Amino acid sequence: MKVARREFSPTPATAAQARDFVRDTLTEWGAGQAADDVVLLVSELVTNAVVHAESVLELVVRRLHGAVEVVVADRVPERAVPQAGPLTVDTAPAADPGRSGGLGLALAAAIATSWGVSYSKDDKAVWFRIQDEAAEGDEGGQDEAPGAALGPPAPVRQPRRRPSRPNPWAALDAALSARLPLPDLLDRTVEYSRSALGGDAAYIALATTDETEWDLRAATGLTDDPWRPFRSRTEETFPSVAPAPGAIINDDLMIARAHRGKLAQAGMRSLVTAPLIVDGRITGLIGVASRRIRHFGDTAAKRLQDGADRIALPIERARLAEVELARRASLSFLAEASDLLTGTLNEHMTAALACQLVASRLGSWCAVHSTSELGTTRLTHTMHRNENYNDVLRTLLTELPPPVQREPRPLWSREMLSAAGLVDELLLELAEGPAISVPLVAHGQTLGRMTLGKDADADFTRDDVDVVDDLARRVSSAMENARLYAGQTSMSEALQRSLLPAKEKEPAIPGVDHAVFYRSADERTVVGGDFYDVFATDGRWCFAIGDVCGTGPAAAAVTGLARHTLRALAREGFSPAHIMDRLNKAILDENTSTRFLTMLYGEMTPLGAPGQGMRLRLVSAGHPLPLRLNQKGEVDAVGASQPLLGAFEDVDFYTETMEIHSGEVLLAVTDGVTERRNGPDMLGDDGLTRIFANCSGLTAQAVIVRIDRDLEEFAPGGHTDDTAMLVLRFL
Repeated sequence: MKVARREFSPTPATAAQARDFVRDTLTEWGAGQAADDVVLLVSELVTNAVVHAESVLELVVRRLHGAVEVVVADRVPERAVPQAGPLTVDTAPAADPGRSGGLGLALAAAIATSWGVSYSKDDKAVWFRIQDEAAEGDEGGQDEAPGAALGPPAPVRQPRRRPSRPNPWAALDAALSARLPLPDLLDRTVEYSRSALGGDAAYIALATTDETEWDLRAATGLTDDPWRPFRSRTEETFPSVAPAPGAIINDDLMIARAHRGKLAQAGMRSLVTAPLIVDGRITGLIGVASRRIRHFGDTAAKRLQDGADRIALPIERARLAEVELARRASLSFLAEASDLLTGTLNEHMTAALACQLVASRLGSWCAVHSTSELGTTRLTHTMHRNENYNDVLRTLLTELPPPVQREPRPLWSREMLSAAGLVDELLLELAEGPAISVPLVAHGQTLGRMTLGKDADADFTRDDVDVVDDLARRVSSAMENARLYAGQTSMSEALQRSLLPAKEKEPAIPGVDHAVFYRSADERTVVGGDFYDVFATDGRWCFAIGDVCGTGPAAAAVTGLARHTLRALAREGFSPAHIMDRLNKAILDENTSTRFLTMLYGEMTPLGAPGQGMRLRLVSAGHPLPLRLNQKGEVDAVGASQPLLGAFEDVDFYTETMEIHSGEVLLAVTDGVTERRNGPDMLGDDGLTRIFANCSGLTAQAVIVRIDRDLEEFAPGGHTDDTAMLVLRFL
């Protein structure tokens, strides 16, 4: 009988050290095929002892006649060995998500020829025997002193027929039947694979959607830090140049292809891999590594391929379900982004929304640069998920504008930051993370670029990059619409200003306090059809207020024609009736779109000295009649309604003459005032009369403010038509 013993401290590395000790011992003794099972059981029992006993462990290996016996002893007999039922697909302890130790006694019951637990005053021991036909007597071995080692008191039984080998993947089968989420299933798979092959590390890689790259989704034993998935190329993932069916053994990772960097850094020296094959297509790769050279043999390779065949289809189904879920989430995100982006026609707001969308879903930070028509680029908006980084992010992007870069990698190096004098730790942290900078292009025109990045310990997936490209197209379209809207608005406002007199050019009328008001409808890009004018001629002061049927460029053309014709004829000294007749013919000659015009035109001349009133000559061509407010607070309509302009050729206009006395107020409005609606109710002439009657004693501008306020109270936000008002207060 040969005996080998060793003590171990209860540390996380103990299980690996115990496996190495047992494997070295059995190799030296020339053990047969039972060596893999012995190493597996030792790993599990030592793991249980470390977790539950937390004391110094003694490991004894005996080579008996026809068997190998192992004893794992600890120094805390008062802590009983955790009991477990038989290892089956339905009840395997490994399927318990809260389990922290190894499979322990359940695995011993499944694999060992015989096993048991013995207690003494000072220690307790778990032992097992595995039949080994290659085991010999004790020749050449070191005899064990009587009572020197813990062990079962019963003698070794005579060799007998060994029962059928138990399923080493029983725990994996239990996990598969539990229908776990893909991340949990992958984590369980690598743990079970490492345990089943007695390795020190294991990992699993899955093909990306386009099957050109491979995602390392789960691993164990490669680092002390939490495992972080990463992406690799085919030649970095597979031991051979291209994926091939069948398990492959690498006896020395120093000359192997597959992840030699990751595995070598973790101290691994040998590796066995097996492909996951579904319908003849390789969908993934599972690998188990060891710190020892030539650790794995053909038995381990076959066992790993058996496990890979078990998990290939369930994992592929779970992966496809995950891809479909991610696709639906991306479509939902892009649909929501479209709704938000199309809801604004402001370029700065578009950039801000884009940054918020990216920071909430695709990256840790985002920035949008805009490019003008002259080709100059400026930073429009930045946003970091952590508000503490916003200032330094803006500084970094201002000092070092990022280039267009579609591949996820850092945008700046430490040398670039140092050369620019940017040595702040937060700046360095931002610069180390992967980033993407994509151009914003619409109809062949570059509008800017959108840049987004992640933290240094994160990465962009291929799906992330595809979503970024799609989002960039939507942001580009929204920015182009915002620019077109801004240009249209600017043009409309300029045209609208040209149709109204400048405030600074309005004349001062002796003895008259006057005020004007204009508000276009809600659509800023549409030129309104309402207008007003106040101007002076030789000895006369003229005023006009009008409303063209409709809006837009055609209405603006009629407005411009009416205003400039009116001024030209008035300065020639023509009467109001003659001016209306000439203007009607001019509109009929020029108007091809059947645009009608209502207008009130009047001329004022003093009755005597300033303050004694005015003589008023006017014509109301289809326009609402002006209202007069006397000193008693009474309101009446002034003048008579005559035909509108641009509708009929043979019409006669006549001039009405009246006197307006001091203290009276004259109000002229367009139908945007009287037709103001609140649901089915319309203000009308009577409603305006009631409002105007309460304006006694107010200045002309105060009358405008009072009417505008009362209109808003009557119909909040109801200015759906252009509105113009003219007030003449005779002092």
